[in-house]
Amino acid sequence: MIIAMSMLFNYENPDSPPFSTDIIGVLEDFERVKPIQTMYGERNIVKFRITDGRYSHKVSVWGQLAVTITHVHEKIVERPIMAIVTSSKLKIFKSSVQISTLPSSKIYLNLDNDYVNAYKSRLEEEGYKVSENVVGSPTHVPLTPPVIQTITLSELSEKTNTDDLKMMFLCAVTINAVEETGNWWYNSCIDCQSEVFKLDGRFKCLKCPKNLPVPEKRYKIIVLAGDSTEAFNFILYDRPAKRIIGQTVTKMIADNKLNEASSGFPLKIKEITGKEFILKVRISDDNVLLKSKIFDVVDAYDSSYSTPSPTEPTISGFTVSSFAENMVDLSKCDDTPGEMRTDTVRSFAAVVNCLMDWMATCMLGAP
Repeated sequence: MIIAMSMLFNYENPDSPPFSTDIIGVLEDFERVKPIQTMYGERNIVKFRITDGRYSHKVSVWGQLAVTITHVHEKIVERPIMAIVTSSKLKIFKSSVQISTLPSSKIYLNLDNDYVNAYKSRLEEEGYKVSENVVGSPTHVPLTPPVIQTITLSELSEKTNTDDLKMMFLCAVTINAVEETGNWWYNSCIDCQSEVFKLDGRFKCLKCPKNLPVPEKRYKIIVLAGDSTEAFNFILYDRPAKRIIGQTVTKMIADNKLNEASSGFPLKIKEITGKEFILKVRISDDNVLLKSKIFDVVDAYDSSYSTPSPTEPTISGFTVSSFAENMVDLSKCDDTPGEMRTDTVRSFAAVVNCLMDWMATCMLGAP
């Protein structure tokens, strides 16, 4: 079972849990393997910290697994290093959570799949910075999440400085119209979510670059939305579109075919016209370099969430509790999942459902 790091301090009977625990997070402060004397004789040990960007806990890896992870860690260039520790043991020592491996434990570093990529995206949105040499991290002091300011569309149009690039802002808007002339979904790369193109019978991602036998289908809906100050075009990508519409792309396509309306624009998408939402907007390269007034939406929330005034910042990761009856459970949205590597099957076959439920809680707030 995967436990959120913020919950480890409140974990019932941490010294004798009823089952082993799976942990996911960013690996920090890695110490190479070294032998130490124990009551069982000399044993190899590796120590590091694992964090979710808010909480940090110590991990001890024992035996041959310590030797193996040292060799693997030395070869990894990409940062941050995402770690999944399965079948671990929890213990409270001097008011600090200690995570130790068992003979059945396995560790996976930088797995290449949707779940780890989603975790990385959440860390990026919250402003996590890689820290490999932090000494004496606090035992139970959560990191302060970055603030996301609520602004008007008029103020949004002024975010054209290089300092604004990749910044996030919240905007309360009304959907005035949905663009129906273009396609409302696209074929995407399983890894980077960029659009892929079919060449010589295979789909090719130009960003990765790689060939894909089967791509994923993701939303890309263009809407005109406004407030009392301005109106602009916004692109609703897969995550905000699923939250607003309440269906995955593949489900929408299937329903259209059942209704013999595969060539028409889905009525369910048209129905968002006139509704109010809070859009989480990310300033793109085009907004800064080209002064484009078409904005990318990375998340969306029900208008019933009480937004701060335009000058009052809000903390990212807030809880949204009333996203209408059709709010889709993102933990169950799995558009054409890509093939997993054979060495990841054991771990994710057992823990993927728990992982996605936990990710939904961390990134979206409790439903």
